[in-house]
Amino acid sequence: MRRLLTFAMLAGLVLPATSLAHPSGINDGTLSVQDGVGKIIIAGRGGVIGSFAKGSVTISDPVDGDGTGPIVTGDEWSKDRSDTVTTWGGTRVRFRMIGGTFRIIVKGRGINLSFVGKGNVTVTGAGTLDDGSYSVNGGDYSPIPGFQFVFPLSATSP
Repeated sequence: MRRLLTFAMLAGLVLPATSLAHPSGINDGTLSVQDGVGKIIIAGRGGVIGSFAKGSVTISDPVDGDGTGPIVTGDEWSKDRSDTVTTWGGTRVRFRMIGGTFRIIVKGRGINLSFVGKGNVTVTGAGTLDDGSYSVNGGDYSPIPGFQFVFPLSATSP
C-alpha cells in the first residue's frame, strides 16, 4: 500500500511537469539564432531560451498562467511597459519563456536564442558585415539579412 501511495504521489508531480515541457503539438518548428546583431521578433506559442551580449529584451505575456512567465537574469535595468509587457536590458542578459503565448523582441548584439513552437518570426540585421546567422527546423544556417525578413514558423517552414 505504501509503495502504491508513493508511486501515485510521484506521478502527480511528474505529469504536470511533463505537460509543461511539451506544451504544443507535432507541428512545432524550431528556430536557432547564433551571434545575431540587430532585432529578432517572435510572436508565437511554445518556448524560447536566449541570451545577448548587449541590448534589451521586451517580453509580452498576455495570458497569465499559460506558461512559466518571463524569467530574466543578469539584467542591469528593467521597465514595466504595461501589466503584461516588460523590457529588460544590459550586458550578458539571459531570458526564457516556456509555454504559452508570447511576443518577444530582442535588440542588440551577440544574440543567441532557440525557439520551439509555432508563430511568426522577424529577423532584421543591423547592416554590418556579419549580423550573425539563423537556422529553421534544423536546416543549414543562413546569414541574418540586413533588411526585415518575416516568415511563419511551423514544422513545415522551409
